[in-house]
Amino acid sequence: NTTVSLRILSTTDIHTNIMNYDYYQDKTNSQGLVKVSKLIEEARAEQPNTILVDNGDTIQGTPLGSYKALVDKLEEGEVHPSIAAMNYLDYDAATYGNHEFNYGLEFLDEVTDDAAFPYVNANIIDVQTKELKYTPYVMIDKEVVDSDGNTTTLKIGVTGIVPPQILKWDKSHLEGKLEVKDSVQAVEDIVPTMKKDGADVVIVLSHSGMGDATHEIGEEDVSYLLTKVADVDAVI
Repeated sequence: NTTVSLRILSTTDIHTNIMNYDYYQDKTNSQGLVKVSKLIEEARAEQPNTILVDNGDTIQGTPLGSYKALVDKLEEGEVHPSIAAMNYLDYDAATYGNHEFNYGLEFLDEVTDDAAFPYVNANIIDVQTKELKYTPYVMIDKEVVDSDGNTTTLKIGVTGIVPPQILKWDKSHLEGKLEVKDSVQAVEDIVPTMKKDGADVVIVLSHSGMGDATHEIGEEDVSYLLTKVADVDAVI
């Protein structure tokens, strides 16, 4: 009759705001992942049963992101600043946002291959193979302490989706290369597999707006609908 409390920490839309610096105004500010890192540290101290996930849009958005993509372009073996910061903060998993595709698939692969944590996505399909392009989910074996003070292992399944509209927003990079399944259908398809794989907890990283209770195939904003999918325990 023991219980386990699990704290899920999440970031979203970092958009290369890594340092507390405004590149447009050329001065420091109170924002950036470097500031959030203090909150992460405090949250972990309060509750050691913690995982940290990111919801996408990490590599584009400030002059720093543009510089590493277009000027001093990221080279093989070089770690992208966003990934370096996330590795340092010991993220457990992440998903792709729509802006991850702004610089093309090759650049995205070069960015993510240095991540010390898995990237997941359950609704992007490779046009050539007709298979899912990326790892659809990951199972995190997290050592936690239960209400009696005993150590046990919690199996946390994490999956993620991106809006099908990336095919329109980044058509020049993605046309003829990717297809994108309806987000709700993709999660409905993958969750039973995650449960069969032993997931005690299922988390969906939804790079999507809240939306409403009406499901239209291919719509952009579906986060509310994802909370209604059987066996989904948390939606970020």
